[in-house]
Amino acid sequence: MLGMSEIKWIKITTDIFDDEKICLIDALPDPDAILVIWFKILTLAGKHNSNGLLMMTDKVHYTDEMLATIFRRPLNTVGMAIGVFEQFGMIEIIDGIISLPNWEKHQNVDGMEKIKEQTRNRVAKYRKKQKNLALGNVTGNGR
Repeated sequence: MLGMSEIKWIKITTDIFDDEKICLIDALPDPDAILVIWFKILTLAGKHNSNGLLMMTDKVHYTDEMLATIFRRPLNTVGMAIGVFEQFGMIEIIDGIISLPNWEKHQNVDGMEKIKEQTRNRVAKYRKKQKNLALGNVTGNGR
């Protein structure tokens, strides 16, 4: 994975089904399948945490075929959904790489920064404790 794997969530607002693009998708044939694929794309992007890029590794990008397999959906349905998302500006495809141009909308950047800061503090506290133990301060209180 490209990014940090510590973030296990994406942000979905309660008014998502009032979004103009979602309403337009709802009027298309097979809207449920399209919306499921949209949420699977969002969760995949969140899982890899690569600023909205859908990349399996730093050198391998997901193809429609790979997404169909991972999402357990027919290839033609995934291809159709990808086309809809691109048409509506929900994704961009550049050199075969799918990206979510409004990724910040789906990822709580402030929350991620808070988690990073908490992790840094935890690691610093642990290292200080380990250093004190190594120096003979066996109380372990780190003071």
